[in-house]
Amino acid sequence: MKWFRRLDSGLAWVETVLLAMTLFIMIGLAVLQIGLRNLVGTSWFWIDPANRLLVLWLALLGAMVATRKGEHIAIDALRHYVSGVWSVVVERLAASFAAVLTGIMAWQSTRFVIDEYRFDTTTFAELPAWPFELIMPVAFGLMALRFAGQVLAGRPEVSHV
Repeated sequence: MKWFRRLDSGLAWVETVLLAMTLFIMIGLAVLQIGLRNLVGTSWFWIDPANRLLVLWLALLGAMVATRKGEHIAIDALRHYVSGVWSVVVERLAASFAAVLTGIMAWQSTRFVIDEYRFDTTTFAELPAWPFELIMPVAFGLMALRFAGQVLAGRPEVSHV
């Protein structure tokens, strides 16, 4: 189990670094685009679509971090009315439901990315779209694994990386 904690800790570091880099790049591109428009009277056509893709990355990386820390959005009205063993049952049922849903999202987003690859869908500057969309199956897959881990082991230990 020690190797799993080290793997999760390393993954937490990668998630945090990617999240910070994505936000930094997104803000930098937006400021650059504003400066180009207001100071030079021009713009780079690829910045706005790139920022839209970065919003997707930012949202999914943020969801991964929130799931890891146990700070994701949860509808747990039942938990306030039960205690003891029933509280654990409700938590595990909620985590099971979340694991199934995120697993389905991982599967469907994988199919979507494969289709984007097969049909040679392009994004800005005629770049292939599928590498930019890989965050979807990766993020939903990792979230599904974390929720499944909560079913087996209970609430996540909060790691403050």
